[in-house]
Amino acid sequence: MPYEILRNSVTLDQADGAVTFHLAAFGADKICRVTSTALLSLGGGQGDALSVFEAHSLLIAQRAFAYLSRDLMASSVVLRALDF
Repeated sequence: MPYEILRNSVTLDQADGAVTFHLAAFGADKICRVTSTALLSLGGGQGDALSVFEAHSLLIAQRAFAYLSRDLMASSVVLRALDF
């Protein structure tokens, strides 16, 4: 794959429940954020944010890469529920 989630970069924002991670793509690290609403949607309302992220990490990485590949100058992306 031309991209990968850097495993040591995955963090949970305690304030809003979003997950932030770095995606190695195009020879650079891109900052990606998945909102808590998107994680709830992916998990069907079940599980904590990090476990939902781990369970759906391939899909999340694909969506982030698809967005970033449309705009190569973008340094970050925020994925929301409608992105899934």
